[in-house]
Amino acid sequence: MAVTFEVVMMHTASIILGFCCLFAYNSFLSSPSYLEHYFQFAAVKSNDNVSTLPDAKTPSFWNNISTWVTVLMMVPMFLMQFAMLSPWVLRQNVQTRMIIGAFFSLVSVLLVPVTAASGGVSEGSAMAVLIIACLLCGAATSALESSLYAFYGALPTRYMTSFVTGGGISGAITSVLRIVISVGLPPTFSGVKASAVIFFTIGMALMVLTIAIVLLLRLSPFVRSYVPDYRRPEDVARCAHTEADQAAEETRLRRLRLDADNVGTPVVQEPIAGAEGIEKSNQNTVAPLQGVAEVAVGDNGEPARSGSDSSCVTSPDSAEATAAEEEEGQTSVIVVVRKIWVMMVCLIADLFTTMVLFPGIGLKAMHVSKKPTTTHGDGTTWGSEAMMPMIVVLMFNVGDAIGRLSINFHCVWAPRSWVPFIVVVRTIVCVIPLALGVCTPKVIDSNANPIVMFLVLGITKGYLIGLTMAYGSSDPRLTPKERGIAGACLCFALLIGMTFGSVVSLIVVTQAL
Repeated sequence: MAVTFEVVMMHTASIILGFCCLFAYNSFLSSPSYLEHYFQFAAVKSNDNVSTLPDAKTPSFWNNISTWVTVLMMVPMFLMQFAMLSPWVLRQNVQTRMIIGAFFSLVSVLLVPVTAASGGVSEGSAMAVLIIACLLCGAATSALESSLYAFYGALPTRYMTSFVTGGGISGAITSVLRIVISVGLPPTFSGVKASAVIFFTIGMALMVLTIAIVLLLRLSPFVRSYVPDYRRPEDVARCAHTEADQAAEETRLRRLRLDADNVGTPVVQEPIAGAEGIEKSNQNTVAPLQGVAEVAVGDNGEPARSGSDSSCVTSPDSAEATAAEEEEGQTSVIVVVRKIWVMMVCLIADLFTTMVLFPGIGLKAMHVSKKPTTTHGDGTTWGSEAMMPMIVVLMFNVGDAIGRLSINFHCVWAPRSWVPFIVVVRTIVCVIPLALGVCTPKVIDSNANPIVMFLVLGITKGYLIGLTMAYGSSDPRLTPKERGIAGACLCFALLIGMTFGSVVSLIVVTQAL
């Protein structure tokens, strides 16, 4: 019962951390009306009469705030990934990395509403606060996400899929929350401010929750057994003792094999002392001379490990590799990339094609007569945000959550060799209808086009993210130490696809459509 409870708690923690990971980032993207007029909110404490508020001195910045916010967060996210894969950062404690990322995410979402709370802030100062907050949020989110992927890369694959699922659920709930707030609150000064405060407050609370969970995970013997950075001094001593016993047993078995070679007799296989889950199913039978104790295979093709000492034991083949790595002081990122580069390329292609289409080109494919019109209100309020784009984005996020959730069921996994083919087919299936929807004259002139295609785009995107993350982090060629680095490498690939896809989408929307 205790083991079952721990498994449930680990899955719950994984989903919650996946949900929390990007919420601070989404808080900025979910408050466009607030950020567009942020200099006015920072200038006065409370005023529902928009006509008396100060006018913008730099309207080009505030009128394109959504684009600026995206770029200001995306650039440091991209650059931070290079730092997260540097040897110095990889040598740092993964728990510390996660806490630092969550702390600065908390500071970034706290900075914006607190600065504007008392009023009296100039437009230049408001702009500086917003730029600093976006840069800080992008860098902190990248550090947190990369560290979490590195953490879950070291755990069994089923927890990686739970973490990925939490990320999909976060997007769907954010979209629903944005629609509810937009409908429930009036588009007045106080209403828009209240909606933004709700998002930023939730973001702050979730970052506090993230830090609490990261600290509480240290109490789990299961986590300590798989993640060396979480081990206590007594765990390290126990693992060192276990590894010493294993090394001695390996030496003894090699001598027996050598003696058997000299006399031509078979060797009776014995389980390696202290190695749980590493033994032959026919322990009591006589094995051939060349037989070596095999590693039992568990979920998703991983070595079956259990118990608090499980990660202290490695297979005979990987023991020498691990020892060599420790002598060098670190595992080369290049070595890991060479083993999982196919999954990284598939992940980049999945995110690139997604961000090229979402949301810019897809929203351009909406029915002409139903395209949202920009309104500036009646002089005392701001016009409410268009509902149709939010519904289309909601469908994408719901599809993304469904796709990620499906990966938790191993029966729907496509074979590893099929993944590149699925990426290509998915791109063709999703691009053609949306491309036709923006042609002039329109070939597909219906709001059903972007709704259906964004749902399909979301499902396939979430499915491929989960699949590539699972296959990449559990590649059988990876050593236990390399699996954590593989998680960070996959996060790097994910962000490359997002960054370049967003840039191409921005160019297409602004220059060609």
